[in-house]
Amino acid sequence: MRTPLAPFLVAELPDAATAGSALRFVYAATFLAQVALAVAVGALLVWIGPSSGRPHDLMSAVLVAMAAVHLPIGLLLAWAVSRRPGKGSALVGALTAAVVLSVPAWFAVLLAITGQRFPYVAAAWALVALGYAGGMVLTPSWVRRATLPADPPAAAPTAGDVPPAGATDRAKAGPHAG
Repeated sequence: MRTPLAPFLVAELPDAATAGSALRFVYAATFLAQVALAVAVGALLVWIGPSSGRPHDLMSAVLVAMAAVHLPIGLLLAWAVSRRPGKGSALVGALTAAVVLSVPAWFAVLLAITGQRFPYVAAAWALVALGYAGGMVLTPSWVRRATLPADPPAAAPTAGDVPPAGATDRAKAGPHAG
């Protein structure tokens, strides 16, 4: 099976359509894989030993708040790591966003398997959906960056770039140093 990622990776400078489909695919697949893993771990924990706990509103509120904190962190982090032009930067942004913005799924599963009240569980799953949507909102900025040529790597200094010994000391001393 050929994914939308293959043409993106082989293109020297992908066009917007290629970059868009690849980055949306990477984001969605990574996000959904994280959510599926959280649900699978939750199902395994329920199978190993069903919860005998009672609902606890304070714990539920704290878990929902912790899930909510991951949304701005994920958006800002994904934006920060993908600020440079080039498809590598855009790909890193999509992967970072998918991983961090899917963290609320773990909290949602924890709320569900510990038998917390429905409004808290629903709020956590709503945060998961909001996180998914937030990453999709960032996709156009990743596409813009992916379609720009990457910054050239910094060249190593050559012998002509290095000032002669003592030149920096004279520069620090000022113009009137003798």
